[in-house]
Amino acid sequence: MDNNIEETIPQKKSLVKTILQIILPLGLGILIVYFFVKDIDPKELWSILKNANWGILLFSLIFGLLGNTIRGYRWELLIRPLGYSPKVSNLCFAIYGGYAVNFALPRAGEIWRCGIVAKDEKIPFTKLFGTMILDRVLDTLTVLLITVVAFFLNMQFLMKQSEESLGSISRLITSPYLYIGILVSVLIIFVVFKYMGENFIVKKVKDLLVGMWNDMKDIWKMKTKGRLIFYSLAIWTSYFFYFYITFFAFGFTENLGFIAALVAFALSSISMGVPSNGGLGPWQLAVIASLTLYGVNNVEATAFATGVFAIQSLWVILCGLFGITAMAIRNRK
Repeated sequence: MDNNIEETIPQKKSLVKTILQIILPLGLGILIVYFFVKDIDPKELWSILKNANWGILLFSLIFGLLGNTIRGYRWELLIRPLGYSPKVSNLCFAIYGGYAVNFALPRAGEIWRCGIVAKDEKIPFTKLFGTMILDRVLDTLTVLLITVVAFFLNMQFLMKQSEESLGSISRLITSPYLYIGILVSVLIIFVVFKYMGENFIVKKVKDLLVGMWNDMKDIWKMKTKGRLIFYSLAIWTSYFFYFYITFFAFGFTENLGFIAALVAFALSSISMGVPSNGGLGPWQLAVIASLTLYGVNNVEATAFATGVFAIQSLWVILCGLFGITAMAIRNRK
């Protein structure tokens, strides 16, 4: 009887974990997409997509692959100061595969790529995980820079269009609850690390953080910081053209201009921070909202977001499968 109960508990935990990691993000993404397409005639949507210039859409995919490849070179630059010299091709393959894994399980791709490289290149997982965290920090800083540039290039227009949103942000910043929440969070973290230091999980987390901090100091001493900055800018320049070129595939976006594309790109990049299956839902929401700011009607904006997301997602998955297969074949040899 007790054995049956013990077997049931792990099964329930596994089911809850599956719901939280897979079903919930996927369901949320589908719900967001449904919200935008529920009042749109599918025939009208298909007519817009059918008349798009698919040659331009296919051409834009080159820049997505280019950005992910440069990311592999940047990752190698972050790993090298730690005393390891992995094959750049393996790092690129792992990055391609990681983005494909994110479609099945949000945020799992980053863990997967660290794990597969750790196994193939004989590098400790914790060290790779630290470089992956730094990789994401560099991305965040670059996206913030892009957002600031986009805002200042079109400040007057965006201020006029976003008065209500800016008011909400202002209320949030001046709210005492925000600072109370931050203070409580800091106190909880302090108490856990101060008085529960002997706990197995806390010790593991502390060891991980100390190891990552030491690795960060080694990386900071690298003599190739200029190349690191160049790679970071090159990655996001490639991603921008990956997105911007698609504007020329549709008649209603081809004349919106560089700044409108930069604003839409900045908002869509920020939306990728929301855990979802490859951006499903939040990405479309950000793109549709951006395009409607510039006078594109809801149907056309939805068609654009749907078509671009579909072809880019298929491309990411195909590149990911190629990367996973290439690594498997290389390991077999």
